[in-house]
Amino acid sequence: MKRSDSICVGDIEVCPHEHVVLVDGAEVSLSSREFEIVMTLAEHPGWVFSASQLTGDSDEDDFSPESVSVLVSRIRHKLAAAGATEVVETVRGFGYRVHPSPIQRDEASASLGANRELRDASWQLQEAVIEVEHSGSPEQQREVVELLEQARRALFARLAE
Repeated sequence: MKRSDSICVGDIEVCPHEHVVLVDGAEVSLSSREFEIVMTLAEHPGWVFSASQLTGDSDEDDFSPESVSVLVSRIRHKLAAAGATEVVETVRGFGYRVHPSPIQRDEASASLGANRELRDASWQLQEAVIEVEHSGSPEQQREVVELLEQARRALFARLAE
């Protein structure tokens, strides 16, 4: 049975308030960081997130963009063992995404006109963040990435309204 606050993407159901991921009604055991990644991707199906974006605001040294690929590998293994295959896709050179279900695609298409400008601005910010991550001094990168990321998150919040 689908919970009212859950998010269904592909073969999985994410229950944010319970911190639970289900495949065919069976709970998949994920670490808190694995759950954070799945939750971020599920909240925005079709969107591509870089490893840096998936680490969020974490200041912990052991949760770095480099560790995201290991976490995604574990997530894929655990979901596949539960029967969900090809949920998290790698977009080579950019990051990771999950594909929206057909119902989510239809809902997104219906609201696309109203949110087109915000969505396009968000994508441009995401592209700028990725570009800056690969150029400039480390100090410049951090400053610009922080500013762009703040703007991107503000757009995300606006799109979620």
